[in-house]
Amino acid sequence: MPIGPSHRPRPWGARLGLLPTVVLLVLLLAEVSTPRRAAARAVPPTDVVPAVTAAYGQVGTLAVVVARQQQRLEDLSIRAAEARSARVLAQRAGNELAGRPFPTASMVKLFLAEDILHRARTGAVTLTPHDRAQLEAMIRRSDDPAASDLWVRFDGPQAVRNVAARYDLPGTAPPREWGQWGETTTTARDLAWFLTRLPVVAHPDDAAALLGWMRAATPIAADGFDQQFGVFGTVPGQPAVKQGWMCCVDGQRHLHSVGVVGSRVVVLLSEVPSSVGWDAAKAALDAAAAAIPVTSVDQTSASGRSATPTVARRAKPVRS
Repeated sequence: MPIGPSHRPRPWGARLGLLPTVVLLVLLLAEVSTPRRAAARAVPPTDVVPAVTAAYGQVGTLAVVVARQQQRLEDLSIRAAEARSARVLAQRAGNELAGRPFPTASMVKLFLAEDILHRARTGAVTLTPHDRAQLEAMIRRSDDPAASDLWVRFDGPQAVRNVAARYDLPGTAPPREWGQWGETTTTARDLAWFLTRLPVVAHPDDAAALLGWMRAATPIAADGFDQQFGVFGTVPGQPAVKQGWMCCVDGQRHLHSVGVVGSRVVVLLSEVPSSVGWDAAKAALDAAAAAIPVTSVDQTSASGRSATPTVARRAKPVRS
C-alpha cells in the first residue's frame, strides 16, 4: 500500500533541523532556573549566625543578627502582605544576645537621620541645605559635632521614640541623660528590623538617601578614627554600612558594625573590657564579619551604588 503524504517518513536532515530549536529551549530554561538554584544554595541565616559568633572568639561579647531586607511592593492584598511578612521573619536569625541592650554609640545616627527626614517629608520641620549636609556628614563621616547639633535642634530623644514606635523596636530607648546621644540603647534585633523595614516604612526617597549615604561611608571618620572594620572592612563590594565606637561606658569599649549587603542585613554589636585595645576589638569583629558568606548576587547589588549639647555629669565618653 503506498504511503500517503501524512505517513511518509521524514528525512534525517529534516529531523535534525529540530535540534537547534530544542537546544535553544533547553538553554533558555537553564538560564531562567539558574538564579533559583543559586538562591536555594544560599546559606540560611540560621547557619550563618553560629559561624559568625564562633569566629568572633572570646575577646568580648557579641550580638549578631542576620536578616533579609524587605522591598516595597505595591497593591498587595492583606493576605499576601501577611504571607510576605512571615517569610521575612523566617529569614531572620540571631544569637542568644540578639535581644540584649547595648549603648548605640553612632548607630543612633541612623534613627536620628531617618526621623528628621520623615518629619521634613510630612511638613513638621523644614530643612535647609546646611541641615541636609549635616545629615549626610553624620552618616558618611560619622561626624559627632553634626550629630550633637542635630540632636539638640531636632529633639533627639523624641526622634528615637518616634522611630521606635514607627518601626516597632521594643528594645530601643533614648539615653537617661538627655545630651548623651551615644548612650541611647538598642538591640541587634531592633537594628536589624529597622534596616529590614527601612525601604517599606520610610518614603522611598528618604530610604534611598540614607542607604546612599551609608554606601558612601568614608574610610576615615571625621574624628580620624579608621572606619574600615567589621562589615565595612571585610565584605567585598560596596555595602551600605554604619560604624560605631565608644569608650568607656561602665568600663567597656563598644565597637559596632551594621550593613546591608545586597538584600542581606547584617548587625554586629560588640562590647569588650576597656583593657582590650581598639586593634584587638577590630580584629575580632573583622573575623566575625569574614564568616558571613557573600553570594555573587550580594556583591553585585552592594556595588550599586549650632547649639552645644548638654554636658553630662560625668566625663563624656569617646564615641563616634
